[in-house]
Amino acid sequence: MANIDRYGNEDLTSFGTILVAISGLLYGMVGYFGMQLFFQGFSVPAMSFWRFLVAACWMLLVAIITRRSYRNLYGKIGLMLRLASVGAVSYAGGSAFFYLSSLHIGTGPAMVIFFSFPVFVVLFSRIFDNTRLNKYVMLALIMVVTGLVLLNGVGEHNLSNKGIILALVASFCYAVYVYFSRHSSSKVDTLWLTLFICIGCSSIFLVFAYANNTFQIPHGSRAWRDILILGVLATAIPIQLLLNGLKYISSVKASILSVLEPVMTVIIGVLFLHERLEWMQIIGILVILSGAMVIQFEKQPEFKAKTPLK
Repeated sequence: MANIDRYGNEDLTSFGTILVAISGLLYGMVGYFGMQLFFQGFSVPAMSFWRFLVAACWMLLVAIITRRSYRNLYGKIGLMLRLASVGAVSYAGGSAFFYLSSLHIGTGPAMVIFFSFPVFVVLFSRIFDNTRLNKYVMLALIMVVTGLVLLNGVGEHNLSNKGIILALVASFCYAVYVYFSRHSSSKVDTLWLTLFICIGCSSIFLVFAYANNTFQIPHGSRAWRDILILGVLATAIPIQLLLNGLKYISSVKASILSVLEPVMTVIIGVLFLHERLEWMQIIGILVILSGAMVIQFEKQPEFKAKTPLK
């Protein structure tokens, strides 16, 4: 029997938690398929352009197949464009600065710093929403950061100040995206918002690709396979799942659940790249998963639940 909130509506907190958790796991595929494209000679801007272009085409196809009404966009097109612009810039910024940071300090340390973005989300919630930081939030944050350090290690690169700053900027940008999405997901249809965000991101990276003279068209079935999987399974679907999940849970809880992404990245590395999983990494995974469980005790802000996924 479903739980009922104080307004007499069905409590969909668990539903939102599942959506965000699945989103985080699917995002974990970005590393593997992104690296496959890098090995085929794609630059970061070129790979990112095709990734978000395919994601946008997928969302448009879903809208057509499901006959999603576009009439609810009337009168909201200005709002939609503003929301999508902020979402695209913050999402694209987080992605770009993370890759730049990785070039200076390595992917391990960059990932640890980047996935500390829940700290920024907590600060945003405290400053702008006057949200209290309870013991479950603080414990979950500590466990997640500790687990990430154990999972990725300290790496072989020197931790240059430039690399650290770039990783912090990436973390800040993605925190803006998650926090902002929590407030925008309730104002517009998440399918159309996802489509506009993907179009915005692809446009941004197209400009960078041409500016750096690194734009290229994929050749061969392998490249198109990796791009399609990256664009659909690791981008379009998880973006919309996150936006839908944010209708029912707080941005703080969503941000901490999102750190399931590096767990999936490690698992994919073990399964497909035959990477060796050390005991410290296993402990790190368990600590992260424990942190994700602890955050479930966070008290949700009171708001009316909405009908899921129309």
